[in-house]
Amino acid sequence: MEKLILGVFGAALIVTGVLATETRMLFFWPGCLLMGLAALFLTVRWRVRVIFPPDEACLATTLLFTLYIAARAVFSPMELWAREDFFILCAALVTYLLAATLCSHPRTRLGLLFVLLALAAGNLAVGMIQFGGRWDFHVVPGFLRAFDESRIGGFFNNSNHLAAFLSMVLFLCTGWMLFGRLGTAGRLVLCFIILTMTTGTALTQSRGALLGAAAGAVVFTLAALWLLWQTHRHLFKWALIGGPILLLLAGGVLWKVNEETLARRLKEGPGVDDIRAHIWPAALAQHAQAPWTGAGARMFQSGCAQFRDPRQSPNTGEALFAHNEFIQMLADYGWTGLLLLVLMLLAHARSAGRFLRWFVRRKFARTGHLAGTTLALTMGALGGLAATLAHAVVEFHWHVPAVAVTGALLLGLLANPGIEMEDRAPSSAWLRWSRTGIKLACAGAGLCLALGAVTWGAADYHVGRAAVLTKQKDNAGALEHLLRAGEVDTRNAEIFHLRGLAWLESWRPDQSPAERERVLAAGVEDLRRSCELNPWSHFYWLPLADALRAAGQPEEALKAIHRACELAPLYEEPRVALAIHLHSLRRYEEAEMACLWASRARALNPEGSANWSTEHQLLLQDTAFAAERERRRRPSVP
Repeated sequence: MEKLILGVFGAALIVTGVLATETRMLFFWPGCLLMGLAALFLTVRWRVRVIFPPDEACLATTLLFTLYIAARAVFSPMELWAREDFFILCAALVTYLLAATLCSHPRTRLGLLFVLLALAAGNLAVGMIQFGGRWDFHVVPGFLRAFDESRIGGFFNNSNHLAAFLSMVLFLCTGWMLFGRLGTAGRLVLCFIILTMTTGTALTQSRGALLGAAAGAVVFTLAALWLLWQTHRHLFKWALIGGPILLLLAGGVLWKVNEETLARRLKEGPGVDDIRAHIWPAALAQHAQAPWTGAGARMFQSGCAQFRDPRQSPNTGEALFAHNEFIQMLADYGWTGLLLLVLMLLAHARSAGRFLRWFVRRKFARTGHLAGTTLALTMGALGGLAATLAHAVVEFHWHVPAVAVTGALLLGLLANPGIEMEDRAPSSAWLRWSRTGIKLACAGAGLCLALGAVTWGAADYHVGRAAVLTKQKDNAGALEHLLRAGEVDTRNAEIFHLRGLAWLESWRPDQSPAERERVLAAGVEDLRRSCELNPWSHFYWLPLADALRAAGQPEEALKAIHRACELAPLYEEPRVALAIHLHSLRRYEEAEMACLWASRARALNPEGSANWSTEHQLLLQDTAFAAERERRRRPSVP
């Protein structure tokens, strides 16, 4: 059974690392299914043999953090957005517990490292395809990568997220190269792999990754120097001199190789108009509405429009994420969530510190060797965790399943770094509950992952097929898939929104009056249902307003537009929608006032779409035509 669990878990890591590389759930469901099966098999096994016992303080703080985040996700005002956080949390919990328990043997942990190395190699191979000019190459046939050209992404859509993944694997390899029991050939191979991953990170041109790598290098170097001071003090001064020189040389070489691109990226920010300087105030404004519990899981997707900074560039679209995981934690989960996160991180840092002290005082005292798989992976996990924490100050990579699962694996390594049982302090009585509690939580997470994959995952598949068919101008086929998706997932606002649009798209003047009325009624019903399930997005209310106006319900349409204006008070789109609606009712003066109001919007419609200027021109033409028609009606005065 243990081999089966490890096999399924390894497959889950590979599938998640290859497919679950963006924030949407579509490609994450296969990994969810495999993670869920691994957790359920672990529940059946229940008692597993561990070489080293995990730290119970780590288990307890992780359990508290998990329960709080899961509860806020379940009771979030917007279920669909919260699902992403919930299922990423479940997969991370399963990964964490397996890494801390069943994968406690050094050989098993090396197997996990080989899986991560295979994923890194795959990312770099795809990155080279992209670097060769196919910047939109995606590993899934029929899909395209939609990110900046000249920046590789590998399996990831976002180059910054590839850099976050590589930085964690890079430090694990560095720890293994310096502290693992390897020969000279093995260390040279690892050195080449590390240089390759470093070059790949540089080709992503991610400034946040450079910040993270610097922070990880500082933490790793300080820990390594402390180990040398405690064990080989005669080598300490040479390491103190040579270490910084090597870091500077490596940094200089990387800078010279990528001088032009990195200089351009650094020149872009963090400057006066860095987009993050405007996103963060919006997230903090949402946080102020509920400081201790937050607005709810992923509610900043609404808050980025509702609390948009008026100083932000009018041509910048919705941020969707705070681009700072700690500020996003405040906005979505409040001070409670952030404090539980800090408590969990401190517990794992304490566990790593205890291991290093034990290794120096007990293990090194017995063997005289400053080497070992447990030491190597603990050092690598410390550096990788520091890198991803520093990178999180300017990025949202923890919302990407592949990166979040890798980070959970690092925490699992630190929760059980490898202190031998006979040298461990007795367990605290008040922490013993954590073992049973986290196993039960893992069982629940596994059940949710498996059920979600076979139900909501199937619905997302139909939505994905509908999106492809829509691009191919096959509206009837897309509508059929959306109908099937709605039967499976009755709480998905996006399905009803897309289905309502598909109904309206199928309306044609040559249809019979009864058919036109049926199609329009179906569209209105689905769009109304989407707004009931997701009342927080102005993008949902505006199509409903159009459908209601076409259905002869102008007052209801006006209410929908006003709701959109409340949700996006600085946006041009709802203001233009108001002008169009008033224009259709021939309330010309009010329509012109709405146009002028739209001209002062601080978030403009995309170039090429309808805007206040085009609507104002139509309004002026219509009023001029109406005035001319009224003049001709009047009898001429002799």
